[in-house]
Amino acid sequence: MSARGWIPLSFVILCLLTPSINADAQEQLWVGPNVNMVSGTTFPDGDPFLQRQNEPSAASSTRNPLHLLAGANDYRAVDIPGLPEGKETGDSWLGVFESLDGGSSWTSYLLPGYPQDASPAGLDSPLHGYDAGADPVVRAGTDGLFYYAGIAFIRENLSESSIFVARFEDLNNTESGDPIVYHETQLVTTASGTLFVDKPWLAVDVPRGGAQCGNVYVAWAEIDSSGSNPTSNIMFSRSTDCGATWAAPTQLSTDGTLPQGSTIAVTPATGDIHVAWRQHTTLSLIPTDCFHDSGHWKDHPEEWPVESLTMGGVFYTKEEALGILNTPAQGD
Repeated sequence: MSARGWIPLSFVILCLLTPSINADAQEQLWVGPNVNMVSGTTFPDGDPFLQRQNEPSAASSTRNPLHLLAGANDYRAVDIPGLPEGKETGDSWLGVFESLDGGSSWTSYLLPGYPQDASPAGLDSPLHGYDAGADPVVRAGTDGLFYYAGIAFIRENLSESSIFVARFEDLNNTESGDPIVYHETQLVTTASGTLFVDKPWLAVDVPRGGAQCGNVYVAWAEIDSSGSNPTSNIMFSRSTDCGATWAAPTQLSTDGTLPQGSTIAVTPATGDIHVAWRQHTTLSLIPTDCFHDSGHWKDHPEEWPVESLTMGGVFYTKEEALGILNTPAQGD
C-alpha cells in the first residue's frame, strides 16, 4: 500500500483516541493547598476573636461549578455585644461561606437571624429570637438554587427548637459583585416542652414531570424527654415548590426506640426516596443483667438468652455464632 493510503487511517485512529485520553485526564484528582475559609477581623464578615467553626457542609452551584456555598457551626458571635436583654454571652450560630473561584478564596458571614442581627433580613427571619443554631447541611438544586438546613433553639432548658431550610440562589450574573443571594428562611417544624428536634439531613431531587425544580426532602430526630428514659422518632418532610412551603411531618421510625443520625438518598432513575438511620434500644427496654465487661458473652455462652440470631442478614445457630466469636483475627 502506498504512503498516501496510510494517512487517512492514522487520522481516524488519532480522532478516536483523543477523547479517551482527555476523559482519563479529567477524572484525576488534584490536591490543592489548604485555604482558610474564615478571614478578617470585622463582624459579621470576619471573626474578631478567632472563635471556632466546625461541622462544615458544602455544595457547588449548578449554574457555575466554581461558585461554592458552605455552612458550619460558627462561634464568632460569642463575645460580640448587642445581645438581647438578660443575655450575658453569645452562643453558637450558623456561618455562611462563599467562594467564587472554586475554593481558592472565601468570604463568610452569619445566617440572618442571629441574636445581634439588626438587619432587615435578620429581623424578618423566623430564626430571630432563638439563642443558638447548629447542624448545617447544604445541598445544591437546579438553576443555581442552594438549600441550607439546620436547627435553631432556645438554650435555657431547650424549651423550643426548630428545623429550618434557608434558600440561596446563584444568579451567576456578575463578574465583580456577589452573584449568590439569600432569599429567605422557612421553618419546617417547631418543637417545645419535652420535645427537641435534632440532627437534620437534606436531599434534593432533579425536576420530574415538567416541574420547575426537584422535590426537597428533610429528615431529623425528634427527641422526647418526658419519660424516665428518652425516646426519639425519625421525622420526615418534603417540599414540592422549591422549599417555599413544607408538608406536615411524617413519622418514619417505631415508637419506643431511640433512633438518631438519619440520612437520605434518592434513586436517580425513579425518584424513590430512601431514609436510613441508626436505631438504639431505649434504656428502659434493656435488661439490667445485659451490662457486663468486654468479652462476657463470648466467655459465658450458657448465659445467652437466645439459641440463634441473624447478623448481616445471615442466620446463625448459637454454636455457629460462637465459632465466629472464637475465631482468631488475622494476625493474632
